[in-house]
Amino acid sequence: MRILLANPPCRIDLPEENERYFVRAGSRWPFSTLKKKNHKPEYVPFPFYLAYCAALLEKNNHDVFVIDAIPLNLNVQEFRKLVSDCSPDCILFETSTPTINYDLKLVKELKRDTSAIIILAGSHATVFPEEVMNTSSEVDFILLGEYELNFLDLIKNLGTTLPIPGLVYRNKGRIINGGRGNPIDLLDKLPYPAYDLFPVSPNVNLSSYPVFQNAYWDGFCQYRPTVQMHSSRGCPFKCNFCLWNQVMYDSGKYRMFSPKRVVDEMEYVIKEFRPKEIYFDDDSFTINKEHVLGICEEIMKRGIKIHWSCMGDAMVTDEDMLRKMAASGCIGMKFGVESGNKSILKNINKPIDFKRVRKTAELCAALGIKTHATFSFGLLGETEQTMLETMQFSKQLDVDTVQFSITTPFPGTKYFDEMSKRDLLSYKHWSDFDGANSFVVNNKNLPNNIVSEFCDKARGEWLREKYKDIKWDIRQIRNMLRVLKGQGISAFFSRIKMGIRLLLNK
Repeated sequence: MRILLANPPCRIDLPEENERYFVRAGSRWPFSTLKKKNHKPEYVPFPFYLAYCAALLEKNNHDVFVIDAIPLNLNVQEFRKLVSDCSPDCILFETSTPTINYDLKLVKELKRDTSAIIILAGSHATVFPEEVMNTSSEVDFILLGEYELNFLDLIKNLGTTLPIPGLVYRNKGRIINGGRGNPIDLLDKLPYPAYDLFPVSPNVNLSSYPVFQNAYWDGFCQYRPTVQMHSSRGCPFKCNFCLWNQVMYDSGKYRMFSPKRVVDEMEYVIKEFRPKEIYFDDDSFTINKEHVLGICEEIMKRGIKIHWSCMGDAMVTDEDMLRKMAASGCIGMKFGVESGNKSILKNINKPIDFKRVRKTAELCAALGIKTHATFSFGLLGETEQTMLETMQFSKQLDVDTVQFSITTPFPGTKYFDEMSKRDLLSYKHWSDFDGANSFVVNNKNLPNNIVSEFCDKARGEWLREKYKDIKWDIRQIRNMLRVLKGQGISAFFSRIKMGIRLLLNK
């Protein structure tokens, strides 16, 4: 059987040769980003689920094809041509809420082009499997939640009875929902992701494409090329807006690869792909201290010299952990703060102690670890005053970079349920649930245009305040020198231009 694992394009034309492109597979937060049509995307997460599926299929001697249209910058016509050339018997790709209508239109086209079995996965299909299958007769199967092992079971059992947990399918015209399967208990069951097949496998007829380590990129990283890895899945905290934890993991327990397995994989990617940095794109890398220290000690014991960074958590990261992280090569950590108002944090179930967050940021600065804090506007109970408090706290926090976002109540989250119950959701289409560009909560005390305008101006306002801090300025010189060394002069000047644009954006 010829099986295609795909990450299709979703691109929306805008005036003046601009467009919006969406990321889905690999991203915990579906959203679109503005870019020029002829430019490659700036943010490209690695599609881990697809890559684990590819590795499992190879291990079981299946004929695997991969097309990741995002780093390839393919349009829909180019993507469809490549798919047709592969003549797949089966196609799997992930859906998301803002792209679901585009996804189902593409399903219809792919079925017409190839007659392949179409299997969907991802957050939107997990929340609304019956609705998706009723809307599109071309969808043959839906995989719910964390789907790699269930997908392998499906492939093994095609054409036979399918009592597989986590699978939705048709039987004599009826839609059968097998219910949610349990998240993978022991992550070490999974083989290494099939990095070598991405962004496109050698058996796909494409003349030129970026090699794996140049295809995927997170702008937080300081050295290029970077390889993205996982050391864990899930999060013990229960933030009410968190899509991945609630939908894909079914609010399940935090799970870890063993430190030995993590560092074995690090050695593999270093040998095979020669990255200058490894980025642990976990839901939260730093949750379990023993796990983090085990990875750090394993890195140092083996004498591995590699820069690495991670998505962590400021509340569970202490001085001992940070010192070990820095000693083993850590040069960067992201973490979520979300709000500067305690009542808002209580509303969303986010356990934040402001003193501890400040301490974590200060320790990272002293240890040479670059920090990036994320904040969200439009959380449950938000007002203009609480947004101002968040803005003020962000300015006081000694971090190197920030992200300000509009909170999106994605289907499947407690935030979505609460807003639905209060009749406060305001949207015409699923495409309005674009996590970077629209606010779909219609609160009379906080009009959605106020949230969008506040978020648009926040980063420039934050940067203008930070430039008044001499110590912060000096630290940015160090960070920029890393960029110059790690990415080259073009990236160095690109960062400077972006900073100037933000400073001038009133």
